[in-house]
Amino acid sequence: MLVVLGCLIQYTMAQEIPLFIGTYTHTGSQGIYLYMFDKKSGDATMYSSTVSEHPSFLARSPEGNILYAVNETADSTAALSSFTFDGDALSFVDAIPTHGSYPCHVAVSKQHPIAIVSNYGGGSLTVYRLEENGGLAEQIQHIQQEGSGPNKDRQEASHVHSAFFSPDEKQVYVQNLGTDKITIYRIDRQQDSYSLVEETQLSTPPGGGPRHLVFDEQGNNMYVLLEMTAEIAHYKKDNESWILQHTISINDDGFQGDNGAAEIKRSTDGKFIYATNRGDANTITLFAVDKSGNLERRKVYPTKGEGPRNFNLTPDGYFLLVANQKTNNITVFERNQETGELKDTRKQIEVSTPVCIVF
Repeated sequence: MLVVLGCLIQYTMAQEIPLFIGTYTHTGSQGIYLYMFDKKSGDATMYSSTVSEHPSFLARSPEGNILYAVNETADSTAALSSFTFDGDALSFVDAIPTHGSYPCHVAVSKQHPIAIVSNYGGGSLTVYRLEENGGLAEQIQHIQQEGSGPNKDRQEASHVHSAFFSPDEKQVYVQNLGTDKITIYRIDRQQDSYSLVEETQLSTPPGGGPRHLVFDEQGNNMYVLLEMTAEIAHYKKDNESWILQHTISINDDGFQGDNGAAEIKRSTDGKFIYATNRGDANTITLFAVDKSGNLERRKVYPTKGEGPRNFNLTPDGYFLLVANQKTNNITVFERNQETGELKDTRKQIEVSTPVCIVF
């Protein structure tokens, strides 16, 4: 009987994985919410909440025992915070200012002890050195970007929106919505000291507003999500240069309304790409990736909520969860591994202003 019970407990634990949800805290949210997600049934059970101001974007350490959160505020409280995770709850460790307003994205290297925060309001990026245990050691670099774009309402100044490490982690790609530029930095290491060194800039379609991107596994194809035009710009690498191949809308043909493309992600097998659009669309779109890396828009799905921001796939790829910021709900989709298609499970996670999902 004890053997059977032990096996049952292990099976149950293996079925459930931690799900972290970042939020905005101006409408009653506590901060970061921890759920346990059943990767067989798609059910989610709330375990705990952790107080943190506007933790709008989250990232886990490679080992999974540290969670990082940007505190997206406009004043000196704007910071990068770190928390330890013991399997049941988060515990606050420390926070270091970003020295830029409205930090909206954090990227953590798998190979180097560094994290990079993008400051949307400040138009800058901040680089941090991490301790061996994953804690925040110190700020090591602050890079101010300058410029503007053709859209005078949204692109009046520099607005750094994200930073992504290249697949080989030798470079960092920084997207600036305000200038329609991607700046490529080399990661320079001198003994135990790290810094970002600018190599080149890549122009994206004018007025598009680059927000996030994904690479293929080899780093030969890059897909840039343009927030303001709700398009994906596909670039292919030619020696050391990136050549624009085509742009493709994430909307159905004939769509008319405001756009606000938010997130783009690639399935682990590299066969599919997904992207969300807010504004008047409130959709998530499935794209198939052919052998040459080109995209084909397959299907556009309503997200069963308003203001879809970040979304994420479960590590095994069987579920896809979308955070609908304006309607305070996360929609759980079941995902077909062969076709990439999504099916609404009719299961919802109710949480105030969800904007980021991390497994």
